[in-house]
Order: sequence, then structure tokens, then C-alpha cells
Amino acid sequence: MKKYVRYLLVLLMCGSLTGVKAQKTFQVDGINYYLDGSEARVSDNRDYSGSKIVIPNSVLYDGKNYPVTSIADSAFYSNWSLIEVTIPNSVTTIGERAFTSCSGLTEVTIPNSVMTIGSYAFTGCRGLKTVTIGNSVMTIGSRAFTSCTGLTEVIWNARNAKYYAVSFFDSPFSNCNRLTDFVFGEEVEHIPALLCCELASLKNLVIGNSVTTIGKFAFTSCTGLQKVTIGNSVTAIGGGAFEGCSGLTTVTIGNSVTTIGGRAFTSCSGLTEVTIPNSVTTIGDSAFEGCTGLITVTIPNSVTEIGACAFYDCSGLTTVTIPNSVTDIGGEAFSYCTGLTEVSIPNSITTIRGGAFEGCSGLTTVTIGNSVTTIGERAFTSCSGLTEVTIPNSVTTIGDSAFEGCTGLKTVTIGNSVTTIGERAFYSCTSLTEVSIPNSVTNIGSSAFEDCTELTEVSIPNSVTNIGSSAFEDCTELTEIAIPNAVTTIEGYAFTRCTGLKTVTIGNSVTTIKSFTFSWCTQMESVTIGEKVESIEDFAFSHCDNLTAVISKAMTPPQIWAMTFDDYAMTLYVPAGCKPKYAEAKYWRNFTDIRETGVTLHTVTANATDETMGYVIGAGEYPQGSTATLVAVPFGQNYFVRWNDGNTDNPRTITVTGDMTFTAEFAPAGSAVETLENGERGIYATGRTLHVENGGESYRVYTAAGRLVYTGNDSSVTLSAPGMY
Repeated sequence: MKKYVRYLLVLLMCGSLTGVKAQKTFQVDGINYYLDGSEARVSDNRDYSGSKIVIPNSVLYDGKNYPVTSIADSAFYSNWSLIEVTIPNSVTTIGERAFTSCSGLTEVTIPNSVMTIGSYAFTGCRGLKTVTIGNSVMTIGSRAFTSCTGLTEVIWNARNAKYYAVSFFDSPFSNCNRLTDFVFGEEVEHIPALLCCELASLKNLVIGNSVTTIGKFAFTSCTGLQKVTIGNSVTAIGGGAFEGCSGLTTVTIGNSVTTIGGRAFTSCSGLTEVTIPNSVTTIGDSAFEGCTGLITVTIPNSVTEIGACAFYDCSGLTTVTIPNSVTDIGGEAFSYCTGLTEVSIPNSITTIRGGAFEGCSGLTTVTIGNSVTTIGERAFTSCSGLTEVTIPNSVTTIGDSAFEGCTGLKTVTIGNSVTTIGERAFYSCTSLTEVSIPNSVTNIGSSAFEDCTELTEVSIPNSVTNIGSSAFEDCTELTEIAIPNAVTTIEGYAFTRCTGLKTVTIGNSVTTIKSFTFSWCTQMESVTIGEKVESIEDFAFSHCDNLTAVISKAMTPPQIWAMTFDDYAMTLYVPAGCKPKYAEAKYWRNFTDIRETGVTLHTVTANATDETMGYVIGAGEYPQGSTATLVAVPFGQNYFVRWNDGNTDNPRTITVTGDMTFTAEFAPAGSAVETLENGERGIYATGRTLHVENGGESYRVYTAAGRLVYTGNDSSVTLSAPGMY
């Protein structure tokens, strides 16, 4: 009983494999068939004992001829004795697994009548060396010839076959690791997608002149392939067609190709030169990405579109010419082409897309055409070899990080149509010394010029309404900045750590100064706050250690916080009549010296006649009517003599009435004659006694450090200590 059940299960399995259900089966000349209507199909022949089998065009059954049109699923599954099979021209379908694991099979010719080869049809036929595919095949199933490890040559005559697979693993010839030759016949029009993918041993590829399209990933990762000639009949090279063919050194593209598909030659690292014919209009996304050996590319005038990442990481590329026909360069099209030294953007381009030339560290010259309106984000990021850039008047937008990290960039000319400078647009351009921002600009993005450590001068026009956070952070060489009247808000950290900044003037439209805007501006001496400022947030001027004057034009004290300023020992100048308001306002009242003034600033200049003998401190900008104290400090054994106007006070206090200039005169030790207003008088010392032939006139005596030790008209003075006076 148990044996019967087991036998019944085997019969059921056989029925499932062969597709035989209730059809009547019969045998002719040792071959099993079943009828399907008016046609005969080769059925289960797994136990066929012969080494050769010739399947006839038709069979006689019950007095009637039936054409043999198909070989059923699993018909010869694991028939190890079979060596040779002849398939007649009447067969249109070879079923799934029809000859799977027929390991002794050495030769098979698939006639022109066959239209469908099922999945796994010849899988594991290890003895099979040559396969010829007929011209009528329309569909080839997944893994149809997988693991035919003895297969060395395929002659493919199928004109328009399609292959339906979802992954490289399902390729019809996967794991055929000895397949070296693949020949496409003269009638072939289409090479199916994924047909020969990952055939590492494939070396010889013949593409007939009738082929018009090469399907996606058709030859992906055929690493042994060295040379490919794509005939003049081909109009499209499918996406990924030759991706990963790292051994490929030469590609000839025929004159009929109009489209090079996305990733068509990605990672063909052995490719050194490509000539793209005049027929091509589109170079797809990542078409030549990672072709690190590629040195020269000529793009013809027919091309209108270069796809995203088309030449990404072609690190060996030194020369590329972009013709005037190109209207669109995709994002990251030439990113990390580190060998590229020069590029010209033609006038046909309106947008340089994001990352188009990012990481092109060898790029020294860029010419931007006069039709470009937008420079996209990261367009030239990390192009460290660039030294000069001219942005034409057509450009309206400089995108985020457009020139970030261009550490060699020294000069930038920004055209008169630019309205927006994006975030981090020139971030860390550490060699940039001067920038002129045109009157068209309304927005300076966050960190736009952050870490431009050599920037000494920047002019912000009246058109600017917004200065983003950290816009000029760490611009340590900036000495002066004026915020125009159109700006309403200065974002936080906008000028943080501008350690060279000495004077700041904030326009009359600014209402808010955010936290840390001017923090760590350690050389800042004075700041002028516009009349409409309503709020100065915490830490806005923290660590401004040299700040001596805060000038507020606001009639109503703006709101400030406890740490807006580090301390309140500096002088606060406020509009006339507003001192009581400030003296009562929270935190403003912490200022110990509040003065009313018209807030007119004047420049006090002070220097020495000979800067090798001493120097002067106290110069700078001061409000009208304020006082300034100047101190002349001699070097070494020198001593102070007088100011250029004859005044001998040191320190000297002056009232600022306008722009003023003072020069200190120093003399060396041992000088015995001093010129006074009424003529020459002798001055000399004996021991600690100073003799002055003063004629009864008053005089002063100072130490070399400027400390006053005597005032009077005595002809001699005994000094308390030796030294320079």
C-alpha cells in the first residue's frame, strides 16, 4: 500500500512538470507525445534511452497526421544519456526546463520556426559548446542557458527577441563562464536587455549592421570585453548596456546613434578615448561615469543634452569641448573630473545645474556664457585650482555652495543682474581678497562668505535687504563694514570672529540685530546703531574687547539683554534729549558714561615723525564734541619732544571738532638742544640734576614712558631716579 502511494505521487509530479493533465499520450518511434487540439506536443521523455533524438515535423496517430509544434515543459529534464537533439522547423515553442540538466548534450540548433524559449530550457547543459538561436525567436525566458559551463559560442539570429527578467541573476546566459564569442546575425534588429550581462569571459562581440537598438544592461560587467564596434544602423544604446566593462579600451559608435542611454558605459575604467558621432543628440545620465581612464572626449554639435553625472568621476579627463548646440548640462555632469583644467560654457546654456563641476580640483579657467541665468548649487564646489571667475550680467542667481571651497579663488566679478547670492556660495574661499556686490543683489545667503579669511574689503549695496546668518563669519581681515539702509535684519553670527573689524555702521532700516552677530570682533573700536533698531539680542557684541564707543541713533532705546555687551564701561552716545531714556532703560542704564551728541564722527589721526623712535596711541573715530587722549610712547632710550603744533603735553587731551592730525616728535638720548617758541635754550644734565636755560619760562618734565614729573620754571631740577626724561 505504501509503495502504491509513493508511485502515485511521482505520477502527479510528472504531470505537473510536463503540463500534461487530461491529454491523451502516445508514443511514436520511442518519443512520447500528447495531443493539444490539432497539434502534437513532445511530452515527458525524461526516460528516453537513446543518445540522439530526431524530432519529426509531424506524427501519425490514429490514422491522422499531427504537426509537432512544441516541446513541453520539462520534456527531457535531467536526461543524462541525450547527446544530440534535432528540432524540426515545425516547433514554435521550447517549454520551461525542457532540457534542464541534460549534461551530455553537446549540440543544439534552434530552428527559425521557434518563437519562444522557456525559462531554464537548457540550464545546466554543461556539455553544450555552441548554440544557434533562430531568427524567429521572440521571447527568451530567464536563465534559459544558465550554467552551460562548456558553452563557448552563441550565434544569435533572433531579429526582435525580448527577454523579461527582473535582475542580472536571471540573465539567459548567466554563469556561462567560458562563453567567449557572441555573434549577432545580419538580420538582428534588437539586442535584448540583460542578454549577456556579467559574462566576464566574453572577448569577441560581433554586432551586425542590421541592429538598431541595444537593450538596457545588455553587456553589463563583461569585464573581458576589450573592443566594441557599434554599427551605423544602431540608433540607441540602452541604459547600462556596457556598464562595468572595465577591460574595454576601444569603442566605435556608428553614425546613426542618436541616444547614448543612462549608464551606458559607466565604470568602463579602461576606456581612454571616445568619439561621439554627429548623429547623437542625447548623452544619458551617468553615461560615462567612472571612466577614470578617459582622457579626451569630443562632443559633436548635434548633442543638445548632457545628462546628470554623464562624466562624473572621469578623473583622467583633461579636455572636453561643449558645443553651442548643448542646451542643458545635467547635475554633477563633470563632477570630480580632477584632471580637467579648462572649460567653456557655451551661450546656448541657461542653467549650470547643481554640482556640474564639483570637485574639479584641477580646473584653472572657467568661461561662463552670456546666456547663463542660474549657477546651480555646488556648481563649482571645491574647484580649488580656480583663481578668477567672471559672472556675466545674464546671471540672476548664484546657488547655494556654488563656489564653496574654491580655496585658490582670488578675484570674483559678479554681474549686474545677480539678485541672490545663495547660502555658502563662497564659503571657505580662503584666498578671496575683495568682492564687489552689485546693486542688483537683494539677498546674501547664510554663510555666503564665511571663512573667507583673506577678504579685506566688501561693499554691500543699498539693494540688499537681508544678510543671512554667518554670512561673513571668520572673515578675519575685514576692517570696516557698512550695513546699507535697506537691510531690516542682520542674522545671528553674520560677522562673528571678524577679528580685524574696527568700525561698523548699521543702516537706518535695520530693526533687529540677532544673537552673536558681531561676537568676537576683538578689534572693534566703535559701532553706530541705526535709528530704527528695535532689538539687539543677547551676545550680539560679546567679546568685543576693544569696543570704546557705542553710538545709538535710535530715539527710543532698543531692547537689549544682559549679555548684549560684555561690559558697559565704554562711552554710550545717544541723540540729543535722549539721555534720560537710556539712563532709565533696562541694561542701557548699566552704561556709566552716557553722552548726548549729534553723532557726527570725525577721524583723529596720530603718528610719529620717525616710527623707529616711538609710536602714538589714541587715534581713531570720535563723535563731534567728544574728547580724545593721545599718548606718545618712545622706544628704548628715546624721549618725546613735542607735537607738530608745538604742544608738549603728554598725555594730551583734545576736543574733537573735525578730522584732526597730530604728529609726535621724538629725540634720541644725549640730545642737548631743544627748540622752544622763543628761540634756542640749552638743556643738559649733571648727575640727577637737569639744567634748563629757560629764561624764566615754564616747562614740563616727563619720564620716557610719558609720566609727568615736574612743572615749573626753575633753572634746575633734581630728579628722584636715574633714567630717560
